[in-house]
Amino acid sequence: MKKIFILTLLSFFGCKNEPICTVNENNAGKEIYDLDEATCFIALKLNKKKSDLKLIRSALIAEENYMSKIGLITENQNPESEPESNAELDINQMAEYAMNEEKVELTKDELIEIYDTEIEYLMFIGVVVQ
Repeated sequence: MKKIFILTLLSFFGCKNEPICTVNENNAGKEIYDLDEATCFIALKLNKKKSDLKLIRSALIAEENYMSKIGLITENQNPESEPESNAELDINQMAEYAMNEEKVELTKDELIEIYDTEIEYLMFIGVVVQ
């Protein structure tokens, strides 16, 4: 009886090999930023758990809000005309903003790790070229 119980537990926990989410490889190079896909991409790269997806998403939303606040992005941006902004993205200030203003429940190091990994997603979709 004990062996059956142990085997049942092993088979239950053995199914954990499924990915927490999936990234559509067809989106490579399409230059379209998808928040859910970016969240998943970062979580997979950082070997995070499904429970971390919400925090990563919150960090990315805080990043977008920060960039809007400092004038790097605007709501009605015309793709033909690049905005002439003197604003510069400081990843440390952005992490501080996410923690203090947006109340994202991650450490500064965790936020910086997420923002650094997001660059890989931007390269994946073709927005950033290395």
